[in-house]
Amino acid sequence: MTELEHRPYGWRARIGYTSPPLTTEGFPYEFYQIVPKGVSLVVTSLAIITRTKGELDDSYDISLRAAREMAAAGVDLVCLGGVPINQHKGFENADEFYVALEKELGVKVSTSASAQTAAGKKLGVKKAVLAHPYAESDTARISKSYEHMLNCEVIGRTCWGSPFNRIGAIPQHGALEMGRKLLKAHPQADTILFPSPHWPTAHALDILEAEFGVNALGAHQGIVWDALRRCGVDDKIAGFGRLLREF
Repeated sequence: MTELEHRPYGWRARIGYTSPPLTTEGFPYEFYQIVPKGVSLVVTSLAIITRTKGELDDSYDISLRAAREMAAAGVDLVCLGGVPINQHKGFENADEFYVALEKELGVKVSTSASAQTAAGKKLGVKKAVLAHPYAESDTARISKSYEHMLNCEVIGRTCWGSPFNRIGAIPQHGALEMGRKLLKAHPQADTILFPSPHWPTAHALDILEAEFGVNALGAHQGIVWDALRRCGVDDKIAGFGRLLREF
């Protein structure tokens, strides 16, 4: 008879994540490609389909309820997903909000925004180009958000043009080709940014860093890196960018 582990899947760390899309697909897929054995994901999908104000309001409330239930389930860290949700009550209140929640829950708390801010500081992002999966009408909003989060200058931007509920269907080469085009057009950039952790970006990061000598910072990579390090998982992980490989 085969002996099974006498430990839970997440014996090193159990990471909670409140996932904005009502239909969550890409985040868990790339999470388990990146993390080492002994790290598990506890996920709750929120209410975002088209990102209306009503959906953001509902998702903000659901994420708080989910965070409390995750803490009750014994996770080591809760990450509140979705930069628009994190900042829904205003840029100036976002940090205070998650610090207060951490005290209430008695477990570590991060957000998509705080994790990417920490990652950007670690990499020293100054001049960035940005490739996102959504419509062109979202570009200015996303660019402004990242300039605020990372205290950097975004000097080039492009988008795939997908509706929010279809980003899981973006082909795997999409981020790579968008990144190559941007970095060729803006050789002064030190970093390529990939907002949104719900489309395929993980495998483009190493390639772009090697080809252009820049940092590649994906939302998914930043969230996972921050969660692992805050949970004491310090493995240097190859294949998904300098952030996970060196820091």
